[in-house]
Amino acid sequence: MKMGAHQKKPVDSYVSFVLLALITIVMAMEVIARYIFNDSFRFASELSRYLFIWFTFISASYAITEKTHIRIEAFMKLWPEKFHPYIKLLGNVLWFFFSVFIAYIGFQYSVNMLQNTTNVSSAMKIPMGFIYLSIPIGYALMALRLLQVEYKNYKETIKNVRGG
Repeated sequence: MKMGAHQKKPVDSYVSFVLLALITIVMAMEVIARYIFNDSFRFASELSRYLFIWFTFISASYAITEKTHIRIEAFMKLWPEKFHPYIKLLGNVLWFFFSVFIAYIGFQYSVNMLQNTTNVSSAMKIPMGFIYLSIPIGYALMALRLLQVEYKNYKETIKNVRGG
């Protein structure tokens, strides 16, 4: 779903950019502190790891928007061209239900982690449930993006059928 000149990029693209920039800044600070000042920030490695986890799940939803997820194209070549749209639809439907399932399970797990106040990160003492919330949020965003992609595909199909 390439964005036209009149369309804005989705918010997850900006969030991904900010997360990646923060990872870069934190790691650069750590390198400078360690090699120039012979000191280290206790939280840098942990913060970078947790930012990267969030970056991964948020960026996965953005990748759906940009159609950059890895797919097994060899499977498509086994079928005649006329079946390709249906196979892609089936793949996206299965992916959607998988994403909803993981979002649901991930949310339950995150809530359980937040209720147990002893599950905190070692250096920053952040409740681990906040880190695990990246899973349900990322997968819920993926499910949303899949719906958007299929809606756009549906509109294009209708437009092509009507000859427009």
